[in-house]
Amino acid sequence: MSYIVLARKYRPQSFKEVYAQDHVTEILQSAISSARIAHAYLFTGPRGVGKTSLARIMAKSLNCVHGPTINPCNICSNCIEITTGTSTDVIEIDGASNTGVDDIRELQRELLYAPSASKYKIYIIDEVHMLSKNAFNALLKTLEEPPDNVVFIFATTEPQKVLPTIISRCQRYDFKRIPIEAIVQRLKDLSVTEEIKIDSESLYLIARKADGGMRDALSLLDQAISYCMDNITIDKVRQIFGLIPNQLYYQFMQLINAKDAKGLIGELHQVFEQGTDLQEFITNMLEFIRVLILRKLGVEIRDISQEELPFFDELGEIFPQNKLLYMMSYLIACKADLKSSSNPYLILEALMIKLCKMDEMEDISSLINKLSFAVTSPIPQTKPANPTKSAYQASKPVNAPYRPEPVYEEEAEFSKLDFTPDNLNKLWSRIVARAKKSSSMCAVALEKALDKEAKAKTLCITLDTQTNLATLKNNTESIQAVLSDLFNQSVTLDLKLIQKESPTQVHIHRRTIDDIKAESPEIAKFIEATDSVLA
Repeated sequence: MSYIVLARKYRPQSFKEVYAQDHVTEILQSAISSARIAHAYLFTGPRGVGKTSLARIMAKSLNCVHGPTINPCNICSNCIEITTGTSTDVIEIDGASNTGVDDIRELQRELLYAPSASKYKIYIIDEVHMLSKNAFNALLKTLEEPPDNVVFIFATTEPQKVLPTIISRCQRYDFKRIPIEAIVQRLKDLSVTEEIKIDSESLYLIARKADGGMRDALSLLDQAISYCMDNITIDKVRQIFGLIPNQLYYQFMQLINAKDAKGLIGELHQVFEQGTDLQEFITNMLEFIRVLILRKLGVEIRDISQEELPFFDELGEIFPQNKLLYMMSYLIACKADLKSSSNPYLILEALMIKLCKMDEMEDISSLINKLSFAVTSPIPQTKPANPTKSAYQASKPVNAPYRPEPVYEEEAEFSKLDFTPDNLNKLWSRIVARAKKSSSMCAVALEKALDKEAKAKTLCITLDTQTNLATLKNNTESIQAVLSDLFNQSVTLDLKLIQKESPTQVHIHRRTIDDIKAESPEIAKFIEATDSVLA
């Protein structure tokens, strides 16, 4: 007998053998038990998660000689024929190869014939989204009112391409990606059955590469068995699939922490020499940092082996969270740049140097802060606008210098002070800086305050706009918390509003012709000589 690959040999044959899809299998079993069989089902989800396998199991449950039953016997002629794909009453159609209207019309003609040896005639259409729009439209009426003994089961990885009119006529079930732990357990069980020795690190590596698909995991395991025979080791698995171990990324992170750019570039060149796909390298490093951040947050990680946890715990003590997030942003940008670069090696080398020099790169806020405090002279007054210029030109400032918004920085160490007017003025910029952490609008409102005064245990602030008053009222608790951190006393907030007086109305004096004559004798002579009238 010819060799049968693991994905076919261990294909699920009953509901209980379908992994990680309990939300689907339980509903279908309940429907079969209560004889509430729908005429059309739509199974959607990623590849290799059991859509077509469950469709066959559903067909066996309906057409088993003991059925309908949730436990097909798998030994009767109907079950065996469905398993081998030779049943005349269970027709499997490839949607990619039967996309036209004529194919659907042929199917409709077959519906006129009753099932030959089963209770139901079942049509399983895989990759149904490949059908043309005309083929879908031809199927609408049949789906809405099919014969009583006909059941349609559609499977697709791209449900968004299926017409809404088709989906509305089906019971839709969304399949999930299979968790890594479930894949690892399944591979471990199969390795025992197949008498294969495999370490846990190899199991997790294969499970991660399968990306939630059990079929992909079994195919990868089959490939590893072909190379390693009955003793699969992690070194050989990495060699087969070209995967980079987490230990290497651990070493990369240590070199980044040590700011050893030379050593980091040397390690990177070794990755180049191994022929590793650069996009895959960046993707795996992003995944490594993701796990590291989650581990720092105390989130339980199930997609790595217990042997690797000490690596992440050690690095978690070294790298702060914000630095890890910066590294992720650099890697994401690098991944995008690699797609369009003619020299990807240069991009990666520059990235590694940048990661080593992160501490030397000044934060933009500190640069703005230096710029803002460098502008110590007041803004020079602009000259009055030339009356001959247009109103727009006159309104434009002349030589107005750029003056960035001040950015306040706090000292590393601080001791609380008494709440006095002098200390309030001394710490005002610090109060604004701390308030800005909770609300930038709050900081602006404090800056725009007309007056601030320390009275006993109360901070009195006078404002001139209703907007600033409302902003400070909404942030009263955060401001009082800042004051409690800076002063020895518990300080309350008292806000006052002083409305500005409306500007006085400007009276425009219209000059008469006599005024114009008085101002210029020449114009007066011209008016008298020409007998002109001022319009």
